[in-house]
Amino acid sequence: MYKNVFVNQCGYLPGMQKKVTIRSEKPTPFSVHKSSGEFVLSGTADKRVENASAGETDYIGDFSALTEPGRYYIMTENRSESDTFVISENVYDSVLQKAFAFFYLQRCGCDLPREAAGAYAHRACHTGSALVYGTEEHREVSGGWHDAGDYGRYVGPGAMAVAQLLYAWERNPSLCGSYLSPASSAPEAAADSPTADTARHRDADSQKRALPAWLEELKYELDWMKKMQREDGALYHKASCRSFCGFIMPEEEQEEIVLSPVSVTATGDFAAVLAMAVRFYEKYLPAYAAELADASKKAYQAMKVMELPGGFKNPPEISTGEYGDACDRDERYWAAAELYKTFGDAEYREDFEKLAAEKIYCGYGWADMGTYGNLAYLSTEHPVDEALKSAIQKEMVSHADTLLKVVSADGYGVSLTEKEYVWGSNMNLANNGLHLFDAWKLTDDRKYLDAAAEQLHYLLGRNPMGLCYVTGCGSDAIRHPHHRPSGFQGKAMPGMLSGGPCSWLADETVKGVFTAPIPPAKCLCDMTGSYSTNEVTVYWNSAFLQLLASVTEALH
Repeated sequence: MYKNVFVNQCGYLPGMQKKVTIRSEKPTPFSVHKSSGEFVLSGTADKRVENASAGETDYIGDFSALTEPGRYYIMTENRSESDTFVISENVYDSVLQKAFAFFYLQRCGCDLPREAAGAYAHRACHTGSALVYGTEEHREVSGGWHDAGDYGRYVGPGAMAVAQLLYAWERNPSLCGSYLSPASSAPEAAADSPTADTARHRDADSQKRALPAWLEELKYELDWMKKMQREDGALYHKASCRSFCGFIMPEEEQEEIVLSPVSVTATGDFAAVLAMAVRFYEKYLPAYAAELADASKKAYQAMKVMELPGGFKNPPEISTGEYGDACDRDERYWAAAELYKTFGDAEYREDFEKLAAEKIYCGYGWADMGTYGNLAYLSTEHPVDEALKSAIQKEMVSHADTLLKVVSADGYGVSLTEKEYVWGSNMNLANNGLHLFDAWKLTDDRKYLDAAAEQLHYLLGRNPMGLCYVTGCGSDAIRHPHHRPSGFQGKAMPGMLSGGPCSWLADETVKGVFTAPIPPAKCLCDMTGSYSTNEVTVYWNSAFLQLLASVTEALH
């Protein structure tokens, strides 16, 4: 269905700024109606934007005056209608439930029963020992989350996802605490299940608080990452088969699992995220938190003596996701800051401040971990260099100001320039929202918070494609993601964030669809074969969830 009127299909909190984008050649009057058809209010979309990214002229209208809970739609004078949307204090509860349940459904190495996983139920997968590349050694590395549309498991992206989900919990424990794991509907777990493993840790602890379902799920990934640590403290980069399999269920992938060589980035990310996790788990599982602390410190020391110029590269026989990163300074930066915040040792402070003196890093992506380090340093209770602290804050706000200029000039409030619709653009956009949110926290200036919320609205429907980019949400969501279980079952697993428009046209499916030049913001192909525009990953979902939790807590 061709659309001209674009809103967040899932809806809005009552106190949110609410904007509509109308594709038009002139200022356009509009009216808001209840789903019953009853007129509520009127307005005019009169802010004109020549939108090069979408190849269109847009007019923006504001209906923020509408705060009464209910179900609504917008109509223009020529009777074009928007998708329906809801205004409610708990409008995002179901979105969060679906988007976080995705992590449970991505579990590797354990049975997912039908009562919990529905059509995506499967037997335990990838349970055999893994070959250490270049040796005859085998290791047991079952567990963790399948990274994306494939069944590989990768330390760096996994660490990013856990960090963002810990921040989501910290910023909005009420919303995240409302999450109910699909496992709660399944039969009682077997003795070797993650739940039983947590119980064993709890029995070893003096405190026996119930571990929230949110933190239980993250523990499943942390436990797997611990298995990826070598005896000297370094981390194997990834666990995967030598090549990608077809569209089969995970237990049907029977090729040998191989542990790729260690990397600085995986080791630094592991040290950082485990140090971070200590602060969250110590009040629930003190003995487990102590295990995390020991593993983190061991990885940090291993990282300090590692030098791998050019970063990790796939061995010749392995063609699964490389996650190569030529610069490991930001991972060292994050690790030093996180260990200093948790443990307070002077060594970690000195290491961080030396790196920060060279460059203040900013970034939330798997290849750009700087902002995690900044947040840790700014929030530590241990002594810091006040001049450096001020410089970090200034850099973070300056970065947000650059994004704000882009948001203000875009017809959909997007933080991406015309050249920035790349592979995983929706992750970059969500992470830009987090940078804007951070600037609001530092300045208390509402313009940054509103701009952060615009990134959420884009992902949920106010975009040039008129699609909700999270499967199973809104009234017109992505239906055919590049995701093996979804492709095998012929139905999109709910709660997955699509990668989004990618102007590179980097796969054969999208090249076959777009045979003529197309605007960057519309280079999206909702077809299973389009891995460059329509794949899913755990760390795209984590970026979305951190943004959702942050914005909703601030605007309630």
